[in-house]
Amino acid sequence: MTTMIGGQPPTVVVKPNTPNNLADPIPMKLITFIHGEPRIIWTAAEVECMNILENLQYAVVRKFSYGWPDMEELRKLIPSQCGIKGECQIGFFRNRHVLIRLTLMEDFVNLTSRDAYFITDKKGYSYQMRPLIYDSPFKVDEETTKAMTWISFPNLLPTYFDN
Repeated sequence: MTTMIGGQPPTVVVKPNTPNNLADPIPMKLITFIHGEPRIIWTAAEVECMNILENLQYAVVRKFSYGWPDMEELRKLIPSQCGIKGECQIGFFRNRHVLIRLTLMEDFVNLTSRDAYFITDKKGYSYQMRPLIYDSPFKVDEETTKAMTWISFPNLLPTYFDN
């Protein structure tokens, strides 16, 4: 139960858990009820901020269509067999999906730019692992319609290099 102070709920702030403080703290939201169901509404900017706070800006979801090795083994195999140079955290996401949090953009680009990787375990079995980009509208039960592309403009003048 929340105690009201002067008719207003107390302000609680979620502090960033990253040492570099790339994002501002997000104030706690009040819970509202719709038809008796609790609900919290987040803005798109708040979701992006939460992705930064949780180190999800370089997150990749990989899908194993036909099984996978043991998780502890995956944590060793994926960085070595996928050429990951920086740090990464690997965990089960849901139903045949693995969430990989990367620290380097180079690793993110390399991991998402291939159609599939084949991870070979210590017994010699190969498991196909396909990339899916994690973002706020990601749905585990739907196939993504997004695709990574590389566009090259040979002999482009430096004048046109601009964000």
